[in-house]
Amino acid sequence: MERMDVSSSVCNTKNQKFSKERDVGEGENRIDNLADAIVQHILSFFPTKDAAKTSILSNRWKYLWLSVPVLDFHDGAYHFTDAEEPPHKRKLFMDFVERVLLLREPSTITNFSLACNVLSDSSRITTWISAAVKHKVQVLNISLYKIREPFMLPSCLFNCESLQELHLNMFNLLELPSFVSFSNLKILTLICIVFPDDHSAQKLFKVCSILEELYLIFCSWENVKAVCISSPKIQKLYIQEKDTSYCTDTDDEDGENNSVDQNNDSDNESDNIDDQNSPVYLNDDIDDVHSSDEQSDDADDQCDSDGCQFAVFGTSLKYFSYMGDFVHDCHIQDSSSIVEAHLQAYNGDRKIGYRALKLLRGLSNAKSLKLDDNAVESLADADELLDHLPMFYNLTHIHIDWVVLIYKQQREALLTILRKSPCLSSLKFEGLSFKFCYSGTYDWTLGPVPGCFLTHLKTIEISMFNGSEIELLAVKILLKSATVLEKMVISFNPWEFEDTDGLKKQQEVQEQILSFPRGSSSCLIAISCPPKKNKTIEFC
Repeated sequence: MERMDVSSSVCNTKNQKFSKERDVGEGENRIDNLADAIVQHILSFFPTKDAAKTSILSNRWKYLWLSVPVLDFHDGAYHFTDAEEPPHKRKLFMDFVERVLLLREPSTITNFSLACNVLSDSSRITTWISAAVKHKVQVLNISLYKIREPFMLPSCLFNCESLQELHLNMFNLLELPSFVSFSNLKILTLICIVFPDDHSAQKLFKVCSILEELYLIFCSWENVKAVCISSPKIQKLYIQEKDTSYCTDTDDEDGENNSVDQNNDSDNESDNIDDQNSPVYLNDDIDDVHSSDEQSDDADDQCDSDGCQFAVFGTSLKYFSYMGDFVHDCHIQDSSSIVEAHLQAYNGDRKIGYRALKLLRGLSNAKSLKLDDNAVESLADADELLDHLPMFYNLTHIHIDWVVLIYKQQREALLTILRKSPCLSSLKFEGLSFKFCYSGTYDWTLGPVPGCFLTHLKTIEISMFNGSEIELLAVKILLKSATVLEKMVISFNPWEFEDTDGLKKQQEVQEQILSFPRGSSSCLIAISCPPKKNKTIEFC
């Protein structure tokens, strides 16, 4: 009987072991049971060189990766230094790309990404881009660096009917063929592009008839006097200029001089654009702002610039963002649909103030507005502009970055914006003041109180809070003045309260804030500790 029990036990053990081995085997082969389309979709998330490595797994996988609809090539070189790429590594990359495209089945390439140094291989790289167009590419992402010979993108790219997204990053002249047509392009990103003249820039934007999103980042407009962006379906426009205090016109992102020919003549052969569609600009009544002849002459001198004039007709525009030093003059018209607007200035001065005012006039229908300290400072420096700010009747949220409240002019500029926002319900400060010592007195008040503080303002949020004297005064005034406030959220600067003394100061500041009188009896104060503490304390 005992022998039977032992034998039974051994059999059960073997069966369990066999069952586990079978389960493991099934688990290992589970991916082989997936359909080709699913495997190809998974491989599409890998860089192409990694997807190619799966060819050694089995006979089935040997050529499966060649039908993946997404190709992603990156040479892995240093693009932003003068370091030379090892020749053998360069050759491996170039040969690999050409082998993939040669073996490629005639199926559609939905996404094609290429990031590499051009060096002296312009013809080979343009051939790759042409191959992607031939395979009816829908999303094309091209980043080209260290262009050391004349380079021109293939003409077929500018007539690609399947293309829906184009992301182009290269410090080089954008030379267009005689005929350009982007009938299905919805998203366009241009980074470091050099436009040779008005004609080329206008031609490109005109043919993007269904464009919905446009990103212009670090582009060179020195050769362009005026351009019109008027796609009837454009919803998002993002413009970021080069910071001239950190770079020069002759240096590209690689730290090299690419010797771009600024005098290049554009193709004059039967271009598909007529002169009657050239941008027309409306004169603002900005000159009426000047309070004296001397002040007017000074302002005019500062506003004179060789920069480009942008005219944006945004009948469907919902999001607009500008970041730069306002060298270029931008007018936004027909923007009743605008929802969110961001303005960030690299510097603060009177010239920027005048141009910022022009932008704000075109953005007066926005529901959300974000300004940085330099934008506020530029309006403050040209204080005669404040009375000419538009009314923001639809504005419900304002986000201010690092406004310096110890300066009266900046406070007045901020208060003017608040007074012209009668329906504001949410106010956010990303830092109330820079942290530095101030020997003056803090005797300012919030008067007259903006109307929204008495009728609509429900939430005030303050982040990067240091607990300085002026910040505490600001919190005290805001709490007392906002009579319908429901919640104030304060987040401490985590770098200010790291040690034991910081935690002690934090507790003292919290207690002081809680003792401040509140204009709204229903207002709650939420104070968040630095991220290391990872907790939020709410007080009634």
